[in-house]
Amino acid sequence: MTEKDNVAGKTGPQGTQVFEVSDINKMIAKEIVDSRSENANMPALIGVSNDVIGQQYILRKDKIEIGRRPNSDIVLTEVSVSSMHAQIIGDDGSWRVLNLLSSNGTFVNGEKVVDRTLEPGDMVAFAGSEFVFSLVEDDESQAGEKSSNGIMIVGIVLAVAIAAMIYFFM
Repeated sequence: MTEKDNVAGKTGPQGTQVFEVSDINKMIAKEIVDSRSENANMPALIGVSNDVIGQQYILRKDKIEIGRRPNSDIVLTEVSVSSMHAQIIGDDGSWRVLNLLSSNGTFVNGEKVVDRTLEPGDMVAFAGSEFVFSLVEDDESQAGEKSSNGIMIVGIVLAVAIAAMIYFFM
């Protein structure tokens, strides 16, 4: 067994800290929520798993369909996602995720759910595609104005992902 395989103590060679992918995704989610501006008022899903990392889907409608079908509101290409996997439904300022009997499930904070109200910072996974639910600034209401917050989020996500890849592939 190599030292890299010994993750029980959460340290690698020379005391390097070892993280599970889920731990990294939680750190990214926390950074996304912590970096939210006070003008953030639009609910969004921000991708944190490899297949959707850094992608941001602002929830502009009261009913958002998620799945592999090309006419879904959020189209995911991950093969473990069902064609009609889930819906996110907004009702008077609150948002909930509804699993549509997908084969591989919908999860909120690691727990398999059928119907769950979402709070900013919740980790939402549609089979293997993982997102953080957060409030963001509405880009459409700021026509022509760039949000440095969005660039910072993508930068944080990429930095953590690159660091994890370097460790795991070396």
